[in-house]
Amino acid sequence: MIGIEASVGMIVSCSEAACPSMANGVSIPETMSILSQWAFPLFRYGFRHPLTQDHLYDVLPEDQSDLLGIAWKSIRITQPYLIGRIISYFQPGSTLSQTEVYIYATVVAVSHILQLVVNPRYFFNCDHIALKMKVAVASLIYRKILKMSSWSKHSTTSGKIINHLSTDLEKFRYTIDSFHFCWLGPLEIVAILYLLYQQIGLVSLLTLAVTLVLLPLQFMLGWIYGKLRMKIGAAGDKRIHLMNQIIAGMRVIKMYCWEKPFSEIVFNIRGWEVSEIWKANIAKSINIGLFQSASVVISMALFGTAWYTGVPLSAQRIYSTLGWVFCLRLTIFLFMMYLVEDNKQLASSLKRIQSFLTVEDMKVFSESEGTTKSMQKEGVFVSIRDMTASWLGHHPQDKEGVADKLLDQELNEAFSLKNIDLEVKKGELLAVVGPVGSGKTSLLLSFLKELPSETGQVCVQGTVGYMAQTPWVMSGTFQANVMFGENVEQERYRKVLHACALYKDLELMRLGDQTLVGERGLLLSGGQKARLTLARTVYREADVYLLDDPLGAVDTEVGSHLFQRCICELLEGKTRILVTHQLQYLRSADRIVVLDEGKIVCVGTYDELVKQGTEFSSILTKHDKDMKEKDERQEKLVNEQREKNTKAVDDGEFAETGGIGWNVYKDYYLSGRPWLYLPLTLFLLVIAHAAYGYGDWHLAKWAELSDSLNVKAQNGSYPLYPVINTLNQTLGLNTLYNITPILQTSNSTPEGSLITAQGDELMQKYLVAMSVFVVGISLFSLVYFRMSVIISKRLHNNMFQVVMGAKTHFFDSNPVGRILNKFARDLGLIDSVIPSLTNIVLEIVICLAMQIGITFIINPFLLLPLTPLVIVIYLIRLFSLPTTRNMKRLEAMRLSSTPVISLAQSPIFSHISDTLVGLQSIRALGMSRKFLRDFDRFQDRHTSAFFLFLSANRWFSLRSLFFLDVYFVLVILLSLVLRDMIGLSGGLFGMALNYLLTMADPFEIMMRISADLNTQMTSVERIISYTKLEQEAPKVSDSPPPSSWPQIGDIKLVNVGLQYSSDTDQVLHNITCLINSREKIGIVGRTGAGKSSLIAALLRLAEPTGEIYIDDVNVLKIGLHELRNKISVIPQDPILFSGNLRKNLDPFEEYTDDQLWMALEQVQLKVKVQSEREGLYMEVSDSGQNLSVGQRQLVCLARAILRQNNILVLDEATANVDHNTDRLIQETIRIRFKNCTVLTVAHRIHTIMDSSRVMVFNQGKLVEFDTPYQLLQIEDGFFRNLVQQTGKAQAKVLQRLAEKYHKERF
Repeated sequence: MIGIEASVGMIVSCSEAACPSMANGVSIPETMSILSQWAFPLFRYGFRHPLTQDHLYDVLPEDQSDLLGIAWKSIRITQPYLIGRIISYFQPGSTLSQTEVYIYATVVAVSHILQLVVNPRYFFNCDHIALKMKVAVASLIYRKILKMSSWSKHSTTSGKIINHLSTDLEKFRYTIDSFHFCWLGPLEIVAILYLLYQQIGLVSLLTLAVTLVLLPLQFMLGWIYGKLRMKIGAAGDKRIHLMNQIIAGMRVIKMYCWEKPFSEIVFNIRGWEVSEIWKANIAKSINIGLFQSASVVISMALFGTAWYTGVPLSAQRIYSTLGWVFCLRLTIFLFMMYLVEDNKQLASSLKRIQSFLTVEDMKVFSESEGTTKSMQKEGVFVSIRDMTASWLGHHPQDKEGVADKLLDQELNEAFSLKNIDLEVKKGELLAVVGPVGSGKTSLLLSFLKELPSETGQVCVQGTVGYMAQTPWVMSGTFQANVMFGENVEQERYRKVLHACALYKDLELMRLGDQTLVGERGLLLSGGQKARLTLARTVYREADVYLLDDPLGAVDTEVGSHLFQRCICELLEGKTRILVTHQLQYLRSADRIVVLDEGKIVCVGTYDELVKQGTEFSSILTKHDKDMKEKDERQEKLVNEQREKNTKAVDDGEFAETGGIGWNVYKDYYLSGRPWLYLPLTLFLLVIAHAAYGYGDWHLAKWAELSDSLNVKAQNGSYPLYPVINTLNQTLGLNTLYNITPILQTSNSTPEGSLITAQGDELMQKYLVAMSVFVVGISLFSLVYFRMSVIISKRLHNNMFQVVMGAKTHFFDSNPVGRILNKFARDLGLIDSVIPSLTNIVLEIVICLAMQIGITFIINPFLLLPLTPLVIVIYLIRLFSLPTTRNMKRLEAMRLSSTPVISLAQSPIFSHISDTLVGLQSIRALGMSRKFLRDFDRFQDRHTSAFFLFLSANRWFSLRSLFFLDVYFVLVILLSLVLRDMIGLSGGLFGMALNYLLTMADPFEIMMRISADLNTQMTSVERIISYTKLEQEAPKVSDSPPPSSWPQIGDIKLVNVGLQYSSDTDQVLHNITCLINSREKIGIVGRTGAGKSSLIAALLRLAEPTGEIYIDDVNVLKIGLHELRNKISVIPQDPILFSGNLRKNLDPFEEYTDDQLWMALEQVQLKVKVQSEREGLYMEVSDSGQNLSVGQRQLVCLARAILRQNNILVLDEATANVDHNTDRLIQETIRIRFKNCTVLTVAHRIHTIMDSSRVMVFNQGKLVEFDTPYQLLQIEDGFFRNLVQQTGKAQAKVLQRLAEKYHKERF
């Protein structure tokens, strides 16, 4: 036993606390015992303390497993013969000597020890090989991610890639175990048929006949099951993809009251998925029924035929036959069933993975040596000559149609760069400007070769630094995001932080630059993410810097600092290409490139462009007089907290500790109509196994009768049936049956008639009982899987409904990946894994109870060793279960799509998510190798966690099997020693021995699977925890306001306060004010001042204190939908959902097409939509990526127009759009919402200078509230200071605007 697990190939670097012998990373030789060197100390530590990542192990080369399977099956086949010889010792008239039987008993004991050595090692090595294959394919997938083109990136989704890693790769684990049975099975059939023929003659051919009937049926069902699993996977992909969008856009869904339509979509997809799961479970339950019944059907065929034809069988032959049939049951009807099912699923999974691995890679172009030398001579670092590039020109359409139309934030289906000629010299600052969709981002991507050119040539000398338009932040610390794998140079690091205006932010963080920033910068504001991304770009020494709108998310003061200190001073002497909408900085650029519709309109200095008199130069001139000012936008309400409150927050969930309580099992079964299905399943299971035991008992009695009949026939006192005499003479079965036939044709004696009648009755009862078992066990699986489908469906629906009704703060404080993990991995386990495990455990428990009960009835002495055995195995399980469970949790957390501080700094899924989002930046900054090394490191840590889980399972398996074998040997020896004392008959002893022989494997499997089930039930625990989330107020109230409310639009706030959760500070303090009907209110203030929090309070995204009245109705006392449906909102981040445009505008289908076209016309999108072939049903890709940011915002404006409410709220709605789009939105609002009350959270002060009044917030308090003109008259006023910070010239412009609007109004 010792050394078996050591040879599976792992060395460790365990922590000193867990494994003192392994401290300081000392490696253990492969040949050393796991038990003595590291396993037992690890289990001992795990029994007392929770395990962490410090207790994980490093991977070594694996053992091979092919020969082990042959040895294991050979041992199993020999055991029934040996058991049969021992049983013959108890038959009447046995000629077997005591010495011989003890030799047989010794050989049985040795065979069990050999099986103990081989069996666990075979399955362990299979799991180990499967693990290696999973790691290899996962590595291929990640390497493909790093190489795939930008087009390929947008033609797939992160959800699909995560699904490949979390679901598809799991198929390897279950396939390798059964793979060798494709050739072992036929060999075993031949061997067992030969052995059966030696025992029972031609009757044995029925075994082959039944096998040939049942096996193809199992293969067909397995193939059907695999096909259905493919459909389940497709439905799951679609549901998870939609859930990803819903969770990410939950704030918008709540604002628009769209919970119902999205719930219907999810429930429809889930209904389709559950329907396919039920179909698959029908096939699976029939297959399981065939497996459970196969040995019984074969036995019924063999023994029934023997009874009918009068073939005399002894107890020895009966139980040897049963042993071999049981071997066939496992090999042919279990493992080969799994072989078909698992290989079909693996094939479909590999096909999905292959379709991803074959997507187009990024093309690599090399500049000609002549061009490079020419550029060096002329001092040119970037050169484009007659370049034309298109996103669709050379790419095939995505077969699945997910994102095959448009890909980038400013690209549409027909977009391309056309005839671009441009040279940028060393040290030049080149500004690139143009309207939305003009090709600015595409131009930068062409420099990076992310957008390959169709014609012309693109050459870039030296290294490149790139900042994407959308700020990209990795999971990890603040410093790690800046360093990005570079060596720490303190002086440069200090300069970069200063140039990017990050020192003040770090001072407000308790851990400084070691603060964790959360998944994709969850804990940072939009401006902080932009500055952090810029810092990462400029920290890396490069020759050319490509900066895509780095100033778009910061206010004027910070933007001026970044432009002067970072772009102009820190990067002085570097070649800089700056895309910007902030036109006030264009005077400082060396040259300006104006793009429009993919073409360069003009190139020149600022003064040259103004003098040219082009259309765009008029925009420059106008902008020079019309100052714009931005506050830092905020992406999440949680960012309203002052950064001084920022702590080292865990951006993932910690692993649970402790066992799974019975309450989890209770909650699980209570979800599936337990009053109907649970009693029915238990009834069927108990009846089935009671019938099985009843039938076996009568078979044993029939065997005894056969033994008695054989003895009398040999003594000449009872004649055999004539048919037997004829068979004996014709087929030569005299030697086979070891009897001396007496040829008599007379009628049976009265004694013979009585024995014959008894035999007939016993066999009939056996056949009827076994038929009941076959029907009962088949119905049990079917009913149980039906209950499991209902449980899965209800758990999902309950969780989904609760999550949809959860408070907004829940989504702000939990990363998308963490929530999505419950709907993906955990729900997947409940769909497929947990039902199978619970089915197996229940079936084995009832079966063992029946076997133990009958054995006790046959002879209580046989159960003497059972009590200490159960106690010992239970203690082993109790000792190993904490470690096994913790290792499973560690493995699950290592895969979790959210980082776990206590377990890992950056798990696999989170790392992949980061890579997909920042792929272009990673490649541009030359960090592909670093990210690949990081992935390999995370993968190795996950592998070690999973390997330990396998080791812990087999550790328990090995020891429990050892004690089971000891028990079995003790029973045999005890029976031999006490044969005369206890008076055992051959039939009943054979039955008891057969039960004890077949009890070992199920008992060990039950204990191991129950431990596995205990760990898998953590998924149920996590899902149930999501059904108890704190909920929002009711959607509707008992006393709703009139349908025409609000008619006027007055808003009154009385002592309004707001706190997002009990563990956060209050963000609004005693706000009291009155907003009159049709007033246009501007809302301004610094980051964290409380602007967005006021909107959250008004919409009750968080429950405020105090009172809020709209038209004299207290909105805190009505339903949330009754309130939110009456307020139109244009959010800061324009959220669109995949599907068609009409669904995005009108998910309830409340409006006609004409109304939709009218709304699109008012936001100037009608021409764009009409140009699409599908019109209103044009495809919208994931997050609306086939539309520009400005176009997405215009769609949100169209939504607001459609609702025709008297109150409109704009939450920094033009923060991400260019000047023209901003002007269009502002003009549309002034005209379309002229008679509405409008609240505008301002990002550009000039846009609210015409407001009726302005609310000025500071630290959660309303410090000023008056007309812009009156506020500017307050000496040292907050609003006046905001205006003065724009500079003297711009302040004068704003002052004149305020005076102008004041005179017009008064």
